[in-house]
Parts: sequence; structure tokens; C-alpha cells
Amino acid sequence: MKLNYAVKLCLSLILVCLFTTTGFCDSSYDREMIVKDKTRAVQVEGVFKELMAAYEDEDARGFLDLVSDERFRQDYITFTDALYSDFRNYEIHNVDYWIDRVVPDHVKQFLYVRWEKRYENLDDGQQLTQQGFSRFLFDEVDGKYLLVELAGNHLWGASLQEWREEVPQISGQETVQSSADAVCDAQNLSLCDGANCSSNGGYWYGGSCHGTPAGQPDLVVRVLDLMASSSDATLYYEVENSGVADSTACQIEAAYMEMSGAPATASDSVASLTAGETRSGLTLYLPGYYSGPDPSEVTIDSTNGVPESDETNNTVNF
Repeated sequence: MKLNYAVKLCLSLILVCLFTTTGFCDSSYDREMIVKDKTRAVQVEGVFKELMAAYEDEDARGFLDLVSDERFRQDYITFTDALYSDFRNYEIHNVDYWIDRVVPDHVKQFLYVRWEKRYENLDDGQQLTQQGFSRFLFDEVDGKYLLVELAGNHLWGASLQEWREEVPQISGQETVQSSADAVCDAQNLSLCDGANCSSNGGYWYGGSCHGTPAGQPDLVVRVLDLMASSSDATLYYEVENSGVADSTACQIEAAYMEMSGAPATASDSVASLTAGETRSGLTLYLPGYYSGPDPSEVTIDSTNGVPESDETNNTVNF
């Protein structure tokens, strides 16, 4: 009996040791994996920070050094073209970003980031802001993590349509249409050019398309003096642009009667006037002028070539 008891006791102790050792090993393995995941997450965040610095500096070579061309899951050439397209078309001012989480997939690491990019479109000088939520996949290559896939909103390469079509959507990405994805239409007049602005209901001035008409010039003429002889006259006058926009060059025309009673006209050109400008010391020669009982008149912009805020004040009598 004592022998059996001793054998049972020894077996129990052996089993306890085995379970304890196994539990310790499992716990140790789990702790080791957690430490590795945390270390990998820190490495991936560091690589992303380097990518952002290279992008803001428009350093294409430095950026692409952090991208694996061999393991890249999308078209690497298209992505490269998209990156250079951004640098040609945009002046990157600043990108703020907030890392949402890092999700491990064995060695690979998914990085989720929210961001806000401020930049200038070099084609038209527009100052733009774009927000987004993106996912970046990193893989370990020769001991260093490199970018191998992009998804979600287009943080990099948004200026190239072919690349935008390659990037898959993800849950939680921004659904508001960004200026890079939008096209010229009634809701995006700032993206229109001079050829398609008016057809989309806009007004083209100042080098861009607007939803409201620009301020317009307003031309007026004032007669200062009339020096007449028996066969002709010289009209002294001044013109003013009392509007809020510059005017283009235009015509001025005087209508009067000759001695014979026949109607006559005399005209001259007036150079462009800036908003608020008054130009004096101007003269108009009136050959055959006769000062009869009917008043003569002079009209600025006589051909209606200048759109004005007030088209009723262009003529005065003399």
C-alpha cells in the first residue's frame, strides 16, 4: 500500500510539473509575440513618418526607397507616375495625420491613418484642403518594413486618375468628394476652365470660374468745353470708370448736324480704364459742325462692347 501511494504521489508531481511548465511556455510565447507586435508597430509608424516627410519635401527618390517594388500589390509603375504627378501639379503645404491603429497580420502590419492635406493646385492657384482615412500595408523586406499596398482615401497620388481607380475603398473612409476626385460642374465651378465655365452656369473672370458675376465697370463721359468755328468744332471731354472693375478699350462717338442739315458723326478710341479712374484732356474733332437748334450728343462705349453695371448713363448732350 505504501508503495502504491508513493508511486501515485510521484506521478501526480510529474503531471503538475508538466502542466506548470507547459503553461509557463505558453505564457512566455504570448508575451514574446506581444512584444514583437509592439516593436513592429513602432517600426511601421516610423517608416510612415519617413514617407510623410519625403512627400511633404517632394522627395520622390527618398519616398520610393520606402516602397517595395517587388512586393507591391498594385501597379508599381502607375503609383510611381501618380507620385510624380502630385509633385508636378501640387505645392504640398502641410499634411497633418493621426494614427488610428496598427493591426498585425503575422509579420505584415496594417496601419490605419486619418489625415488632412493642405496644398495648392499649380494649374490655377487654388488653395485646397482634403481629408481622408486610409489603410497602408507594410511588409518586412531584408529586415526593414516597406510599403506594399494602399487603400481608402487618396493621400498620395490623387492627381492621377489611373492610380485613383486602382485604390480599393475601405470601411470608414471619407465619402465627401475631394477636389482631386471632382470634375467641373455646377457644384465644382472652381475646377472649370475658361472653355467650360459658362456652360456650367459660371462666370469667368480673374483667371478662374465663379458662381456670381464679377463687379463690372461703369463708363461715363462729361463734356468740358466746345470750341466751334464756322466750319468745325473741337469737343473737350473727360471719361470716368465709376465701376468696381477695369474696363477694356472702347469707342466714343459724337452725333451732330452739319451746316447742310445732314446728320454727321465723329468717333475715336478710348483706352482701357481701371476701376475708379478718370481721364481728362481728351478731344474729339467734329468736321462740318453746326450749332443748330437741336442738341448734339456724345456717347462713350458707343458700340456696347463693354458690359457695364449701368448701360443708361453713357450719353450726354452738348
